[in-house]
Amino acid sequence: MSRRVVIAGGGTGGHIFPGLAVARELRSRDIEAHWLGARRGLEAELVPERGIPITLVDLEGVHARSPAAAARAAAKLPQAVATAVSTLLRVKPLAVVGVGGYASAAGLAAAGLLGVPIVLQEQNSIPGWTNKFLAPFADLICCGFEDALSAFPSMPAEWTGNPVRADFFEVPDLTPGDPPKVLILGGSQGSLFLNRTLPRAIATLVKDGLQLEIRHQAGVRWAEVVRTAYRDLKLEATVTAFLAQPWQALAEADLVVARSGALTVSELSAAGRGALLVPFAAAAGNHQEFNARSLERAGGAIVLTEAEASPQRVASVLGRLFRDEDARRTLGARAREVALPGAARRIAERVLAVGGGA
Repeated sequence: MSRRVVIAGGGTGGHIFPGLAVARELRSRDIEAHWLGARRGLEAELVPERGIPITLVDLEGVHARSPAAAARAAAKLPQAVATAVSTLLRVKPLAVVGVGGYASAAGLAAAGLLGVPIVLQEQNSIPGWTNKFLAPFADLICCGFEDALSAFPSMPAEWTGNPVRADFFEVPDLTPGDPPKVLILGGSQGSLFLNRTLPRAIATLVKDGLQLEIRHQAGVRWAEVVRTAYRDLKLEATVTAFLAQPWQALAEADLVVARSGALTVSELSAAGRGALLVPFAAAAGNHQEFNARSLERAGGAIVLTEAEASPQRVASVLGRLFRDEDARRTLGARAREVALPGAARRIAERVLAVGGGA
């Protein structure tokens, strides 16, 4: 009989891609992964594309919703847990790995009822609501940021790092370009805030005599709008909806402007690229600012909140950095110092140890 591990959760790429990296590592060890996700999450599309079997439950988030919406969502939980229990009985996994997102609650509740070992993978510097609630029931908590360990006192938590592709670690150290290159990363969906702010900020820099090469990842919804914004400002810029190989874009960049999701911060660290980070203000529990501040404390980033990040302020920060090669080198070097290679391998090893399948 094949040995299996169930990966539960999803909703966003920040939860899904680390789980996929662990699934890939498990497969290299002849362990089959089975995914338990939500019908409305991105996992419904992304996971089957990788050839991983998936069971979908009808479940929505409860936290930070109106009382009526929370009640409707909570009413779906018993059936979702029942589906998860049925799935675990059929799959007979060595362990269940919760990668965050509301679908992980059903999978981990089912694991608790059946006595299946539980491993949590917490990507952020501050734990999400689901993982914080489930942590006391876990056999192991794998933390993407060292800062997250303090949120799990007297619990079996370990700093494993966030799984990112090996390609990011192979990005060479910064060699300043002439003209310097700025890379704007809005994430898979794009960032309306960055899309509105950065063209105007860069226009100010160019007006002040600074020459730049601009690459802007804007998201599918906003790519044409951002192209038009640069054209209206008489700026040459390469605008794309997404980056198929983001490590190559980072290798070519002198400096990055980005949001601060857990994977973005981990990829910047792995690639050794300094950044101006503008956390998404509406992120649950303000977790993006905690992620950004973690890298800022290490000396690998400068952080501006959305309230602070006016086009003029962004232009001032970028102008200072683009006129100081040593500052850019230092940011990149400090970022790389906190990168932790081999996270997927490390997590897979811990999962198998907890599940008795090592």
